[in-house]
Amino acid sequence: MARGYKTAHTTSECKRIELSYLLKNGLIVKGATVTGGVLNYTDQTGHKVGSIGIDSKYTTEEKYIRLRYTVTTPQGERRDLDYKIELYPLPSNLGRGEVLYFADFTGLCRILYLAYGSEKFMSRENYTGLWGRKVRLYYPLQISSRISRYNDRYFHLEKQLKDLKKMRATDTYKGIKTRRAERIDWLRDKQRVADNKRWGPEGMGIRLLRMLSK
Repeated sequence: MARGYKTAHTTSECKRIELSYLLKNGLIVKGATVTGGVLNYTDQTGHKVGSIGIDSKYTTEEKYIRLRYTVTTPQGERRDLDYKIELYPLPSNLGRGEVLYFADFTGLCRILYLAYGSEKFMSRENYTGLWGRKVRLYYPLQISSRISRYNDRYFHLEKQLKDLKKMRATDTYKGIKTRRAERIDWLRDKQRVADNKRWGPEGMGIRLLRMLSK
């Protein structure tokens, strides 16, 4: 799974482990031990490109996930990995229940990534300073060109809106807008701003601006 690197990596191209996915799909269950789980990874065409075995324990005594998979080093050596990542619960801001996090040694996070030839999954912040030099794991929009930035932003927001609209939920509860509905409105406002900018001067190249100003 691991490989050498020459260019900047983004979060969208890396293999990842998301706590929300593990909880939603029963790979982590509060008060229980879950074994024999599998996470499969596919490319853009839907072909399988890798998988990892995952066990979890979320009890009063212990909280962790255990990962098992094989990596190939830049030298072509295959290595079997088997290690645990601790889970850490914090009280919810809503005052009900708790929110679970991965306890990475740089802090707490909800998503782990495999990037830059690393053999182990780590938080996005963990790739800064790795191997004695600054290595940053970027969000896709952070490396967009000046010309394509707002176009990329527009379609990124479009994807978020589509995902929210797929959810089977109402827009109001007892006459009050739900958090989902409020987020949809917020994303639509952001998308309108991005749409205006991608067709405005901000989304044009310097040469094009000069041509139009003549």
